[in-house]
Amino acid sequence: MVHELLYGPTGTDHFRQLGHNSQMNQVSAGSNPRLTGTGVAPGLAMGRAFVYKDLLEGNPHVHQIQPEETKAEYGRFDAAIREVLADLETAVALTAHQVGPNQAMVFDSHRIILEEVLELGEIRWEIETEHVNAEGAVQRVFQRWIGKIHAEESSRFLQRTDDIADIGRRILRKLMGVSVHPLERMPEGAVLVAPRLLPSDAVFLATRGTAATVVEFGGAASHCSLITRQIGIPGVCNVMDATEAIHDGDTVLVDGFGGDIVVSPDEDTRRQFAKSRAECRVNTKKARAHCHDQAVTQDGRHVQVMANVLNAADVRVAVENGADGIGLYRLEGLFMLRNCLPTEQQLLAEMSEVTAPFADRPVIIRLLDLGADKSLPYFEFTAEPAPCLGMRGVRLLLAHPELLKVQLRALLCLSQDRHIQIMVPMVTLPDDMRAIRETVEGQAAELGITKIPPLVAMVETPAAALSVSDILQFADSISLGTNDLTQHTMAAGRQNPLVQRYYQDGHPVVFRLIRIAAAESQGTVVGVCGELAGQPTAIPSLLEAGVRVLSVSPPLVPAIKEAVRQTSVRQTGGGDDHGQSGTRTAVSTSR
Repeated sequence: MVHELLYGPTGTDHFRQLGHNSQMNQVSAGSNPRLTGTGVAPGLAMGRAFVYKDLLEGNPHVHQIQPEETKAEYGRFDAAIREVLADLETAVALTAHQVGPNQAMVFDSHRIILEEVLELGEIRWEIETEHVNAEGAVQRVFQRWIGKIHAEESSRFLQRTDDIADIGRRILRKLMGVSVHPLERMPEGAVLVAPRLLPSDAVFLATRGTAATVVEFGGAASHCSLITRQIGIPGVCNVMDATEAIHDGDTVLVDGFGGDIVVSPDEDTRRQFAKSRAECRVNTKKARAHCHDQAVTQDGRHVQVMANVLNAADVRVAVENGADGIGLYRLEGLFMLRNCLPTEQQLLAEMSEVTAPFADRPVIIRLLDLGADKSLPYFEFTAEPAPCLGMRGVRLLLAHPELLKVQLRALLCLSQDRHIQIMVPMVTLPDDMRAIRETVEGQAAELGITKIPPLVAMVETPAAALSVSDILQFADSISLGTNDLTQHTMAAGRQNPLVQRYYQDGHPVVFRLIRIAAAESQGTVVGVCGELAGQPTAIPSLLEAGVRVLSVSPPLVPAIKEAVRQTSVRQTGGGDDHGQSGTRTAVSTSR
């Protein structure tokens, strides 16, 4: 079941104007308690809450056993493992059918993690030495693993933590004789509220017709967020204490665009929200009717509206929604769901297959962007005190030349029959791009390739934004990654709810850096591939700054094309941001 995504700044902006204070995580506005988080899947939704507590954090009938009972507990544990392995095979098939084959590979990686757990023998040791039942042993071991990872000053293993927790919960359910997943009891059309959602939970979201998800922990790059976006369920994460503030049966309004939530709204708020959803439906229909047309401003400026994609499923949605090309193809999906590094041939084959629908249109492929919150289970990372400021993106690639070269060789081969460009992540110094260009030229010479695809420098730091003219000595164009640019400019982690009020991608300082970067580009193509490009209210200021390529989540393409069509760059003023100063045209668009 694929949900209808509701687009429209009319809807989400109207919702925000109901008294929400975006600088606080929770605001009580009369009879409308409000929560805020990070929108990870766009859309507006209303429904009754279904609060889902984490089994792994509970107390699943833990008790001590006698030494003579050890063998029996081993038997129970082994039987549970066999059932879990069988369930993982079923999950692969079910997810492949309902969502897509790439997402299904998540569960194959779970099988590998489970085998690693068994090899270490920690659970058997707990049963034999500590004389606890199998449930207690499983809970202790998995909590210990998760605790160690969360104790790291880095968040780069968070994705793996979710996978580990998922497996622990599966084993506990088998041991406790819980044959029905708790989410199978979730009512049709409910708003799911949980501490976190794991891949095995996401399987139930489409089948239960879930209205929206509200999650305390997680991020836009988590497996579950990717799946919810794919099936069109609005979602908000990083909502502190959501499971305490929201109770079973509460009516909840969810804005998956801005991350705003209203709990137990009064009748007037409900009525206004319903009006917003109705307006969104109208805007959605209008935008979809013209999504395959070019996006041209009212004063005749052509703007490319492209799509950010991770896999073939995203590409299909991008085609359906009229994307002019692929503005950001993330290679992480080809690496993270494997057990070892892919070969040059495997990369070439998969990239060729994924990009086939855009064979006659531009495709920008980003080199593997690892570090900070993104890691590979089979790749050794050096522990760092501040990973977000450490070995990330191009820095890590240059430190591991073989990892860089296998990608470049595959990309060079692909470029011979596709209109691709190579994007370089986290460029900070001109030397970063110089080193990449030299490596590209060296690999091209070895392959006998004379035509080198254009190189795009991803500007994600203030240092890069302030030195674009120097970077362009070695790059052909720039693309602004506004998520990290905002994070580094405002000194606020984009997935850290404790400093959420500082993470403002529409802040005047961020727009000032965008204008400086565009001015220094001296006519070179300037794109934006961060979340800011997907906000219709930001489009006038981005176009005014000189941005002419916008790359957004595939479902947002129609909305952003409409926003472009409603803008006249000549009429925009010189304000520092997209709504706080200057004279701007009104943007009437739809998501």
